[in-house]
Amino acid sequence: MPIDFEVGGVYLPPIAQALLLALPLFLLVDALLRRVGVLAFVWHPALFQGALYTAICAALLLWMGVSR
Repeated sequence: MPIDFEVGGVYLPPIAQALLLALPLFLLVDALLRRVGVLAFVWHPALFQGALYTAICAALLLWMGVSR
């Protein structure tokens, strides 16, 4: 089970950790998809990006739960 992480006396639950860790990973994947041109084939790019960020967060949460 993932544990809370303390930053300056403030405890971050595992979901907050996943949200923070997913942001740089999402930005990297998003930049890669833009460079390749995948977003040109997507009907609603903002919706796709939101779903991508959600999927990355979910994958991180699953990985954090399995690795501990």
